[in-house]
Amino acid sequence: MSERTRERGTPHYSLDAVRAAFTAGRFCVSGRVFGHLLRRGWKLDTVRDCVATLVPEDFYKSQRHVSREGVWLDIYKPVFRGECLYVKFTPLEGDLGFMVLSFCGDGEPH
Repeated sequence: MSERTRERGTPHYSLDAVRAAFTAGRFCVSGRVFGHLLRRGWKLDTVRDCVATLVPEDFYKSQRHVSREGVWLDIYKPVFRGECLYVKFTPLEGDLGFMVLSFCGDGEPH
């Protein structure tokens, strides 16, 4: 992969590690995601339960973080509770878990 590659078709983060972190509650959501959850009537448990059940086939792509050198964003498109979702997350600094940057219906503004 060249230094200029901004996307790739394989996950950067171990799905087992991601699921374990979310199951243990080691995640947070951006303010924008939190507002979206409230509007949809969803709770943080919805995010936790969705990510905890991700499977490799749900993976969509990885993108380089625009401002954090060496950091990637993993993006998944799972079907959860009958709805196709768009879920994007990145690790928190210091191995504290993950930050959810998008959690919405696939095709919704995020």
